Amino acid sequence: MSARTARLPGGRTAGITHDASIVEATVSEQQRAMWFLERTGRPGTYNIGSTVRIRGELDVPAMKRALTQVVERHRVLRSVLVEGEDESGVLQRVRPLDETELFDETWDGKAETPFDLSTGPLVRARIERRAPDDHLFFLCFHHAVYDGGSAPVFWRELWRAYRGERLDEPAVQYADYAVWQQGRLAGGVLDRQARWWADTLSGCPVLTTLPADRPRPARPSNAGREVRLRMPEALRRGVDALAEAEGASFYMVVLAALQAFVSRVSRQDDVVIGSPLSGRVRPELREVIGCFVNTAATRADLSDDPSFRTHLSRTRDHVLDLFDHLELPFDRVVETVNPPRSPSWSPLFQMLYVHQGDITERDTPPDLRVTEVDERTDSAKFDWLVTTWQDEDGMVLSVEYATELFDDATVRRLADEFLGLLAAALDDPDRALGDHPSAAPAEAAAGATATAVPDAPAPVAAVEPVTPTEQYLAELWQQLLDVPRVHRDDDFFDLGGHSFLGIRLLNRVRLQYGVDLPTSVLFETRTLYRLGRAIDRELTAPAKAELLPLAEGSGPAFFLVHPVGGGVGCYAGLARALGRPVYALEAVGLDTVEEMAEAYLAALETAAQPPLAIGGWSMGGVVAFEMARRLEARTGRALPVLMIDSHVPDPEDEPPTEADLVSWFAEDWGAAVGTGLGPAPTTREELWQRARDHGLLEPLADAGLVERLLDRFEINLHAIRRFTVTGGYPGRVCLIRAADEPRDRDDHGWGALTTRPVRTLALPGDHYGVMTAPELAPTLARLLQEAIDHG
Repeated sequence: MSARTARLPGGRTAGITHDASIVEATVSEQQRAMWFLERTGRPGTYNIGSTVRIRGELDVPAMKRALTQVVERHRVLRSVLVEGEDESGVLQRVRPLDETELFDETWDGKAETPFDLSTGPLVRARIERRAPDDHLFFLCFHHAVYDGGSAPVFWRELWRAYRGERLDEPAVQYADYAVWQQGRLAGGVLDRQARWWADTLSGCPVLTTLPADRPRPARPSNAGREVRLRMPEALRRGVDALAEAEGASFYMVVLAALQAFVSRVSRQDDVVIGSPLSGRVRPELREVIGCFVNTAATRADLSDDPSFRTHLSRTRDHVLDLFDHLELPFDRVVETVNPPRSPSWSPLFQMLYVHQGDITERDTPPDLRVTEVDERTDSAKFDWLVTTWQDEDGMVLSVEYATELFDDATVRRLADEFLGLLAAALDDPDRALGDHPSAAPAEAAAGATATAVPDAPAPVAAVEPVTPTEQYLAELWQQLLDVPRVHRDDDFFDLGGHSFLGIRLLNRVRLQYGVDLPTSVLFETRTLYRLGRAIDRELTAPAKAELLPLAEGSGPAFFLVHPVGGGVGCYAGLARALGRPVYALEAVGLDTVEEMAEAYLAALETAAQPPLAIGGWSMGGVVAFEMARRLEARTGRALPVLMIDSHVPDPEDEPPTEADLVSWFAEDWGAAVGTGLGPAPTTREELWQRARDHGLLEPLADAGLVERLLDRFEINLHAIRRFTVTGGYPGRVCLIRAADEPRDRDDHGWGALTTRPVRTLALPGDHYGVMTAPELAPTLARLLQEAIDHG
C-alpha cells in the first residue's frame, strides 16, 4: 500500500533534489531511531538477513562485481552513522567501499552478527559453493540502511548488473531524502503530528498481549523462536475479495482480524498493535535504497462489539490517517504519549503485524533458479511479531515470539485459532464479532492475568538531592531540561526528557566522571537518585576481586565467599576461631554468579597458601559450589565445599518487589550488626531513617551509604535468583543447616547435584542465628581437619 503524498502547508508538494557533493549529512528520522535502538537494545536485533539458494551455473566473479556495483551506486549502503563532534546529533557519513569488508569470509552467515554503526560496513555478503551448480548467497544489512521496500530495488538492480546491463545513476540518494525530510519537518509538521498522536493514543492500554505461559521477566533477554504456517489458498482469496469489496488492502483485512483476535483472547476492548509502514512519500524515492519505514501504533476500540465489516472500515480509515501522520518518528510518539515504561516491556505495544507482499519478484536470469532459504530466528523484539508474505507456494503466516513468555505449542494453537477467526469473519463479515465461535478456550482466556501490569511502585517522598553525584545531576538536568528545580524522585522523562537529551546527558556524565553508561540505563533508572546510584556504583566497583585475609597461619587455607549482603564482616570472629589461614571474597558488583565464580577463582591464584576448601554462608555457599565445580572441570581437583545454610536457588521464584527488597535488606543488615530495625521498612527513605534512628548512621554520615549497601544487596539477590546450578560435582560437600528454619529437604536440594552423599549437620538457630551459634567454629574446624586427613 502506498502512502498519501506528503504536502507542504498550502498544498504545495515539495520535491527532492540531488546534491552530488554530500558526503556527510544529518541522518533521517528513521535512521536516528535505528541508531538509538541499536544503542539501547541487544546488538544485532535490527539486522535484516537474507539467504538465497542459487541453482544453475552461477558466475561467482560476476555476482561479486554486481553486488559491488549496487553498493557503490547507493551511497547509503557504504555509509556509517557517527555522533557529531558538537551537539549536532547523529550524522551519516559516506565511506570508501572496501570489497574485502563487503565479502567477509570470516562471517558465518548468521544475521544476528552485530554491525558497528560507527565504523561499518553496514552490509555484508558471502557466497558459499556447495556444488558447481549449487550456491548459497548470504546477505545482511543493518536496518538503518535498508528496509523491506528496498528489497525489490536491490534484487532488481543486482540481477541487471549481473547480466552486464548498464544502470543509470540514481536520481536521488538517501542522504538527499534525509536533508529534504529535516527541512520539511522544521516547518511545524512535527508539532501538529505530535498533537494528533497524543489525542489518538490518549488513555491507551499499557499492555496489549496474549495469555502467556509464564510471567513477564523483569529484564527480557530477547530470546525467541519462529513458527510458520501456510494460509489456505481459499482463505487468501477470501481476504483479497473482501479487501477489494471494501476499498481496503490485504494488510488492512489481516490487521483488523488480528486486532479482533487479540481483543477476544485477552479480554480487552481496547488494543494497540504496532505496524511498520512505508514512509516513501515521494515518487522520487521509489528506486532509492534506505530505511523509510516508521513503526506506527494502530489502535482499535471494539467495546461496541461491531461486525467485522464495520471494524474493517474503521481500521481502513485509521490506517489512512496513520499515513498522514507517519513523519513523527516512533520514539517521539512515545515521548509525546509518555506511557508507563519499564525494561520489562516495549512501550505502547508488545505485538507487531507486518505484511511484506510478494517476495518472489526478483527478475532473476532465466538460467538460474533462486529460492529463499527458510531461516528461523532465535530472537524476538516483541512478545509476538506476526508477518505475512507471498512466496511461490502461497501466503505464509509467520509468528516470531518471545520464548520467555510462550511455549511452542501455545503459539501454534493461538496461530491456528487466529486463522480460524479470520475464516469465520470472512464467511460472515456482517455478524457481530462476539457472536463468532470462541477463538480461544476458556482456560486460555482465564490465564490472561499472567501478564497483567504489575503494581506501580510506591511513590518516593520528594527530597532535595543529597549526594555530590545527585547534586551534579540536578544542575545538569536543570540545564538540559530547562527546569528551575529538580528533586531526588523526579523522573527524567516526566520533566520533558527524551532519548536524545538522554544521550547528551550520558555524554556529560562520561566527561565528568569517566563512566560510560549504556543508554538503556535511563529507562531503567529514570529518577535522579537512581541514576546517581548507578553512577556511584560504577565509580566504586573495583576492577577485580581481591582476597581479604581474615586470619593468619601456615598450611592450606580456607576461603569464604560473601553472603547476599556482599560484605564479609560476618566471618571475622569465625575466622579467628578456626586456627588456620582464612581468606574472604567480598562482592565487587558483578551481575551473575558465573562472573563471580570466574573472578573469585582468579583471585584464589594470588593467595600465599593453597586452598584447602571453599565455603560460605547462604549465597556464599552457592558461589563456592560453582567455583569448585569449575575448578574441578579444569584441573581434575575436587575441593571440599563447606556451606552454612545455603539453599539451591530456584530461578522460577518470583522477582522481588521494591518493598520486598528493602525489607529483606533491613532484616539482613540488622542481623549482621546485631540490632533489629523494627517493623519491616518498605521504602528506601524509611530504611535510611531507621538506620539513623538505631545508630547505624551518624546524622552527618555519607548519605549514599545505605544506597550503596542496598545496591550491592540487590545485585547479588538478582544474580542468585537467575542462577541455575549445574550438577554432577564429585567432591565432598558438607551442609551446616539452621535447625530452627523450616525445610523441605535436609540437604536443601544439594544431594541431587553431587555424585556422593551430602553430609548434613544441624546447628541451633535460624538462618542468621546459626552464624553466631557457639558450635559453628568447632564444627567447621573439625570439617577442615577431615579435609586434610582425607586429602
